[in-house]
Formats: sequence, C-alpha cells, structure tokens
Amino acid sequence: MGLLDKAGNVGKTEDKPKAVAKAIPKAVAKAVPKAVAKAPVKTTVSNKAAKPVRAKKVKAARTTGLPEGYELASIMNRSISWWVNIAVNFSVLSVAIAMMLNNTSVTTTILVAASGILIILNVIVIPLKTGRTIGHFVSRTKYITANGEKANVFHSILANTVGLFALMGIIMVGITYGEGVTSKDYMGITSIIMGMIFIILWFVNRNFKKNSDMDQGLYDIMFRAYLVKHIPVEGEAATGIWGRLENAGDWGDKMISKREANAIKAEEKAAIKAKKAEEDAKQKSKDETKKSKDE
Repeated sequence: MGLLDKAGNVGKTEDKPKAVAKAIPKAVAKAVPKAVAKAPVKTTVSNKAAKPVRAKKVKAARTTGLPEGYELASIMNRSISWWVNIAVNFSVLSVAIAMMLNNTSVTTTILVAASGILIILNVIVIPLKTGRTIGHFVSRTKYITANGEKANVFHSILANTVGLFALMGIIMVGITYGEGVTSKDYMGITSIIMGMIFIILWFVNRNFKKNSDMDQGLYDIMFRAYLVKHIPVEGEAATGIWGRLENAGDWGDKMISKREANAIKAEEKAAIKAKKAEEDAKQKSKDETKKSKDE
C-alpha cells in the first residue's frame, strides 16, 4: 500500500505544471555624460588707458549788431567815400571807353591797363593791407564786423565792385545786343545773361541799403559788416604811403566841414524864405479883408 500511494503521488506531481521563473530584467546603468571641463575664458586686460570722452563743443552765440564803441558812418561820410572810389575806379576807365566809342586814333591800351591797375590797387591790394579803400581813407571810414574785427577782404572786393560790375554789365548787354544775337549764338546769349546778372545785383544791393536801418547792402549783410567812422588812436599812426593815405582824411574832413557849413547856410536861407513867405501871406490876407470891408 505504501508503494502504491507513493506511485500515485508521483503521477500527481508530474501532472502539475512546473513554475517557470520569470526573467527579471537586469537594471542597465544609464551612461551619464562626463562633464567636460570648459577652458577658462581669458580676460585680456588692455594696457592702453581708456580714451577720455570728448566734451561736446558748445557753439557760441552768433554776434550781431554794431559793436560797442563804434559809430555808424554818416550820410556825408558815405557820400564822400562813394564819390572818391568812383573817381579812382572809373575816371581813367571812362576816358578809355569814351575814346573807344568815338573811334579816336589815340591808343587806349595804356589807359585800359592803367585803369585796371588802379582798380586792383583800390579794391584788392590796399584793403589786404589796411582793410580800407582810398575812399575810406579820405572819408575816415572803415568796415568792421560785429566782433569789432577788420572785415573780410572778399567783402571789400564784392562791396566795392558792385558799380564796376554793373557798368560792365551795361557794356556787355549793349555791345552784344548791338551786334545782334541769334538763338545759336551761345556766347552772345551768355554775355547778355551775365550782364543782366551784374545789373540786377546792383539794384538788389541798393534796395538792401535803402531798407536797412544801418545802411547795410547785400554783401554787408552776408559778411555782417558795418561801415563806421574811423577815429585814429594813439600808436596807430602809419608811415610811408599808408601814412599819406591816412593824411588824406584831413582833406576829407575839410570837405565834410565845408559841406556841413553849406548845408547850414542852405537851411538858414530856406528858413528866411519860409518866414518871408509866411509874412507875405499874412499881409495879403490882411489886405484882402480890408478891401472886402471897404466894399
């Protein structure tokens, strides 16, 4: 019986399925990235000193107006200066032009050259040295800027050649128009245009002076220049040819005093004449009233 029981137990055990052990996944270690050591950043220290920051330039206010200590030239000073410069610049030139227009046999080359030299001396050379023209010396005037400095020589050239260029413009237009101009005559058209520009500039300059409180022309306003009375100070005495030019102001002073005296006499004569006319009018009115009463 015992054997049979064992045999039966053996069959039973063989019929039961055997437990299969499940495969347990092995833990795989994840690859951890190795920390890469970064190269140290090199800080370069500049040996050069840092440049200082430039301060912005503050623009100074533009000086305008007549500087202190100066007096504007009077109408008489301006008149004398104008007439003297006209005489110096155009006296010889006008004679040469008159000879050319009259077809005289006298050669005009020397006269034209002499007039050119006089104009260059009066407009360029003398102003470069002194800042004044011969007319300014005679009238004791000079051009200064709003800062009290000597006016730019370019201003002197432009301001003192307005009349000269206007005369040249009249000659250019007259000669070119007299010869006849066609639409294809480019030189003639250019000559007329340039001449008209010179003439127009003269009128523009005159208009600016007329409407300016300080008698400033076109170029005076452009260069901020003022024509003022020149009063020689101690230590400013000139010698040589410049001294002679300075002494020409004595002749101008005599001319100014003479013209002022004539102006005073004219005013006195006008006042006497007006007074006499007033008395005659009163006497006439009295006679008329007396006559009307008698009638």
